[in-house]
Amino acid sequence: MRGLALALTLIAGAAGAQEYPDADRILSLGGSVTEIIFALGQQDRLAGRDQTSTWPEAAAELPDIGYVRAI
Repeated sequence: MRGLALALTLIAGAAGAQEYPDADRILSLGGSVTEIIFALGQQDRLAGRDQTSTWPEAAAELPDIGYVRAI
């Protein structure tokens, strides 16, 4: 799980996001972020995704919160 927190911190770092290592659930904003979460085997922690998260196909089963740039 530390790898997931590190990956999300690196991806979100440019936007000034903070790391929350104790978070149990993740809301994925961005197709690449969703793919990384699945690749790290942490998809069970996903609470939702944005419209750009179309891969892997299992991501489509998650609640869709809209387009990432309109949130």
